[in-house]
Amino acid sequence: MLIEILLVGAVSGFIQGLSGFAFGLVATSMWAWMMEPQRVVPLVVMGSFVGQCVSILSVRHEIRFARVRPFIVGGVIGILMGAALLHALNANSFRAIFGIFLVVYSSVMLLMKQLPKIQKVAWGADSVIGWISGALSGACGMGGPPITLWCSLRGWSTISQRATFQAFFITMQMLLLLVYAWQGIIDKPLLISFAWLVPVIMLTSWSGSRVGRHFGDVQFQKIVFGLLLLSGIVMLLPAISSLAGRLASF
Repeated sequence: MLIEILLVGAVSGFIQGLSGFAFGLVATSMWAWMMEPQRVVPLVVMGSFVGQCVSILSVRHEIRFARVRPFIVGGVIGILMGAALLHALNANSFRAIFGIFLVVYSSVMLLMKQLPKIQKVAWGADSVIGWISGALSGACGMGGPPITLWCSLRGWSTISQRATFQAFFITMQMLLLLVYAWQGIIDKPLLISFAWLVPVIMLTSWSGSRVGRHFGDVQFQKIVFGLLLLSGIVMLLPAISSLAGRLASF
């Protein structure tokens, strides 16, 4: 099992370094078949945290606390709510929910040629997005899409977007790991797996960032989202088959 976990970590780390996102999406789509969600989610958070610590160094000078603060305020509340739901998830429900999420999110990103820009934002909107991302992070480790999509709609430069959501991610992941440790979700076997993953993720993320210089961002992201869409469909097949069987029995 450890070899399979490390292979998934290597692939996910490489894609994160190559594209700047998607560690959790890729890792969860594969680890969900190997482990129960109570092990997948904290492992995704820990692995993503390592990658973020490496990649945030390139944008650290662009971090603006005043811009990140509303997201963090909402995120703290969301994480506490989401983490409480993690215990209730079973493997089949987790795969079905995550499969639906992958299909919807990947389809939107593939079909949308150019994102609209939001010029005026209502007070508290950033905190609401932070709350949604925090809740998803706590429950299933998938808090990235809401805030990254929202930042891209704000019309900020690419480096400002990355500085904002990466600062948010690192803050949330540190808090989330403390919550998981307090809940007893992070145990010795999980820490051993993580210890093996750290050098693998760091090496593959660095390698991916080097290779990524030779790829166009848009083209590669379409490839990644296409693969994630396929992964989501595969994860939904057991649920679709079960539903079809129930309907046929009537």
